[in-house]
Amino acid sequence: MISNRKILTLLAAGLLLTTGCDSVRQVASPAAVSTTATPPTTETPTDTPTTTETTAETTSEETTTEEETTTSETEEASRSTTGSYDVTISGSVSGHSFRRSATLRIVETISSTGSTNDVNPVDVCLASGNPAAQPQPGAIRFGSNSGCLSGTGAADLDLASVDADGGTIDVEPVESMAATGGNLFTASTSIAACPYYPVSGRLRVTVDGGDVSGSVEFTGYGGAFCPSTVYDAKISG
Repeated sequence: MISNRKILTLLAAGLLLTTGCDSVRQVASPAAVSTTATPPTTETPTDTPTTTETTAETTSEETTTEEETTTSETEEASRSTTGSYDVTISGSVSGHSFRRSATLRIVETISSTGSTNDVNPVDVCLASGNPAAQPQPGAIRFGSNSGCLSGTGAADLDLASVDADGGTIDVEPVESMAATGGNLFTASTSIAACPYYPVSGRLRVTVDGGDVSGSVEFTGYGGAFCPSTVYDAKISG
């Protein structure tokens, strides 16, 4: 006869077996891995054609540049204007009107060294009367170089700068040279008339064949006792 203790032992063993069976897990077999590799895609590069353009340049050697040619022609034209011309100057100075005979001289360059300004392409002077000894309205002696004015007896000093463009010539006084007294004009006939020394302005003349035209406009310094004044006149001849 089986005792109660054995019966309890058998029941406990049965429960343990049931629990162990339920705890068993099913493990799925891993999926098969394909061993066939996919070949990489290869792209064939497309070559871009390169076109090289070659431009042929033709160069020619010139003996003179255009600027040098123009300068040479201008200087040649200026030299062709040289000569002595009888002209008339008419205008006013310090409120006094005048009309006078004058001499205009255009000569080749007098001083090429020792100049206080650039070398003048030509030298120009305008003379009417004798303002230093016989003052009169409009009397004037003005030159780009002292050697251009006859009877000065002075060294060849550049007193003004000259710019020539063909037959047209501009002459401008150099202010620092006014103190030499080489250029001057007067405004009256008074014995106490002040001499005026051009410090600024311009003399412009154009020579066309034998015809001369131009203008004079100077501001003159009269010293401590005479205010500055303007000489304004037309030139014809």
